[in-house]
Amino acid sequence: MSEFWRQCEGQVIDNRFRLRHYLGGTEDSAVFLTQLAEPQSKKAAIKFIPAGPNADLQISLWRRIMQLVHPNLLRIYDIGRCRIENRDRLYVVMEYAEEDLSQILPQRALTGSEAREMLGPVLDALVYLHSFGYVHSRIKPSNILATADQLKLSSDTLFPIGESRKLSRKFDAHDSPETATSPLSAAADVWSLGMTLVETLTQRPCALQPGNQADPIVPDTLPQPFLDVARHALRRDPRRRWTVAEIAARLNPVAAAAAAGQSVSPLAVPLSTVPAVPVAKLQVPKFEAALQKAQAEVPRPRVPDTPRHGLELPNYVVPAAAAFLVIVAVVALPKILGHRSDSSSSAATAAVQPAARPDSVEKPTRRETPPAPKPSAPAAVQNSLKAAAEKKPTAEPRSSAVITPTPTSATVRTGTFPSANAPSHSGSSSARAEVLEQVLPDASENALATIHGVVRVGVRVQVDPTGNVAEARLDSPGPSKYFAGLALKAARRWQFTSPEVGGHSVPSEWLIRFHFTPSGPKAIPTQTAP
Repeated sequence: MSEFWRQCEGQVIDNRFRLRHYLGGTEDSAVFLTQLAEPQSKKAAIKFIPAGPNADLQISLWRRIMQLVHPNLLRIYDIGRCRIENRDRLYVVMEYAEEDLSQILPQRALTGSEAREMLGPVLDALVYLHSFGYVHSRIKPSNILATADQLKLSSDTLFPIGESRKLSRKFDAHDSPETATSPLSAAADVWSLGMTLVETLTQRPCALQPGNQADPIVPDTLPQPFLDVARHALRRDPRRRWTVAEIAARLNPVAAAAAAGQSVSPLAVPLSTVPAVPVAKLQVPKFEAALQKAQAEVPRPRVPDTPRHGLELPNYVVPAAAAFLVIVAVVALPKILGHRSDSSSSAATAAVQPAARPDSVEKPTRRETPPAPKPSAPAAVQNSLKAAAEKKPTAEPRSSAVITPTPTSATVRTGTFPSANAPSHSGSSSARAEVLEQVLPDASENALATIHGVVRVGVRVQVDPTGNVAEARLDSPGPSKYFAGLALKAARRWQFTSPEVGGHSVPSEWLIRFHFTPSGPKAIPTQTAP
């Protein structure tokens, strides 16, 4: 089959993409080097697969994936349909990657330090994908790539969580056992990641015995914490597998420090202190350089986007100063207002009627900072969960929260919760919605005990006309991926009343602020549209 594909070199697809060089493929697919047209003239990869009966569904799925933007995902530039040698093919044009992990493993296994730095970008990408309702579905060494010294996952195999897919290829060890009979879930990616981790450290995946329902035997030679991660990821029962958050917790030394009673900020602890192999000694420089870059970026403090001026005060000074300003405001504000009311008393007396209606008097209210305008599709996706997947400190107060296993969210049924920023009721307006069911994140007591202060997470939800949450994304993830994940999961289960415009129910948008404290979480919902 490879000879057939090599004969296709030089052809031009849709009068735009010339097949410059055959890069590889399988019986059903092939990848070529091509070139993007101006003004984005640069190398790209074009992949062909058979059209098949579900071609339209695949095209639609790729179009949705094109809206995802993450630094550890290969970008998709274009998609289409064509005929090659009288056979219908689908094609996807992607970011070109110079090398992948499968090119290193035949020469040598990765060191423990390199494996740790490989896992970081992969876990970040999975957090992002799972939060948007996708699984990668094909995590394996050949789909972990390096481009421009950046580690990335392929993105053409993404699939919606909860949907079933019939494999058009041969089942292999990287596919979770339930893939053939059950809808895809995030646990399927965990299995693939565990198998890839074993292969990364031993140059071969775990052997699977046909018909044997026992868990695969993970080699005892794997160093910790990788041995624990692999054993808990390669459980045949998906309910017994670790989640991505639990894998991150095992790889993070903050968890061990908290268990020993120490208070350590997770933002200040690097994943590894072992230096990577020098670039001069590497067999495949591009992928190894990306590993070194990932390792170098972890311990380095991030510089804020805005320059700092003046002294950097300790954490406790800012709350104290804020409290002092509040006290001054409480004492001084009545005097200022009183002075202003005395100077305008005559005008006010003449203007205000004795029988004035209560809703005609404008009451001062405390307002949160108004939400930013919703960006266009690519930018909205990029900004929604970018902070959740990047190791970048935010402006939120720091917390010593530890990533722990994610329990099931608890449902709290309450009455209605009026929006804090919703307009006042009037006789002709019904655009104000209310909360019917509030679901609070179910954080474990051990995780809450690690909080010093308040962990704040903002989730923006799009509500359909029936009152159900159609989409939820992180607006401000805060300093902890664990608490951000709990907040996002809980927000998806909220229920609302539908606002009415012109006598018809319309969609709405809400910003839910979750506050995690040692005593438990609470939620502050705010309607932002309409």
